[in-house]
Amino acid sequence: MSSLLVIFLLAGIAWFWFDSVRAKEVATQAASQACQTIHAQLLDQTVSLKRLRLIRNRQGRIQFQRSYDFELSLDRQIRSGGRVILLAQVISSVQLDSDDGTTIL
Repeated sequence: MSSLLVIFLLAGIAWFWFDSVRAKEVATQAASQACQTIHAQLLDQTVSLKRLRLIRNRQGRIQFQRSYDFELSLDRQIRSGGRVILLAQVISSVQLDSDDGTTIL
């Protein structure tokens, strides 16, 4: 019985890892598209996981909400921040910070 529990635990860890890799790919694509929209450069061509939590979606199901941070530059000299928020694998919002306030796409 304990070997079955170990198998389920390992399967759960593998699922979480693959789900996290796919979510990071989605967030990176969203950040890249947002930067292209405003003619900015996505610095380091990557995003980093800032927050992971469980929340309920509109149907009441519990899902992972991930918040990824990234950096961008409009003039190649000053760095600005941004974030992509995903609910499961779906983009919930993309936010770009600027000197005059946050722009939400």
